[in-house]
Amino acid sequence: MRKNTQLLIAAAALLSFGLLTACTSTPAAHTSNTSSVTPAVQPNNGADLQAAMDKLQDSIQKPSAAFHASFKKTTSDGFSYECEADISSGGITGQQTDSNPATKVGNDVFPANTRTRQLNGTPYGSPNWQAAYGGISMSYLNGHIRDAQPGVKYIGDEQSGGYDARRYDFDLTGIDADIKKAMELGNSVGMRQTKDYNVKGSAWIAKDDGRMVKFSFDNIYTFSDGKTDSTHFEGTVTKK
Repeated sequence: MRKNTQLLIAAAALLSFGLLTACTSTPAAHTSNTSSVTPAVQPNNGADLQAAMDKLQDSIQKPSAAFHASFKKTTSDGFSYECEADISSGGITGQQTDSNPATKVGNDVFPANTRTRQLNGTPYGSPNWQAAYGGISMSYLNGHIRDAQPGVKYIGDEQSGGYDARRYDFDLTGIDADIKKAMELGNSVGMRQTKDYNVKGSAWIAKDDGRMVKFSFDNIYTFSDGKTDSTHFEGTVTKK
């Protein structure tokens, strides 16, 4: 199902002649205290969500100060991936936990299982570091948050993980976003019929450097047969 969805986006984007480029590019040990402050004004109402996510990725690639990162991705078909990582100029260390539901393929049933492995991405720049960095960036920072940009709204100033941040909520419900127009073109060429597409959630962007320091959102596909396919993404950066 995931592969078909990716193919749908790619084909539709090509047919729209550059109308949209979809972006391609998990949390228990550390928690953050978040307190909301009602703003008098609404600065940066159109904050660039993808730019903020890119800055988070850059800070993992070239950290100027040590921090802890917690990431999680869960899919509607029961797969879950979690990562706890300490990131510094010395490298990336932590652990990755993957959980799979019981799966039936033909007459074979594969039992549910959970696998935990250590991340030993040191020293910085080594093959082990490249593997740890690549796994984090592709698994958790590639959730198509760019698509949510037309629905972004400034909510207020908050603290998250030791950072002064601005919170933004986003929701494409009722919004005629370009990504939806591209998918309509995909429907017209006989691909799986997509009734609706949404990216809904929240993002916290640091005031000092514009980096994404917290996010929680769902990428949701609704098909004409009534079925849905969704992926939930979470991430939190905490100062050390």
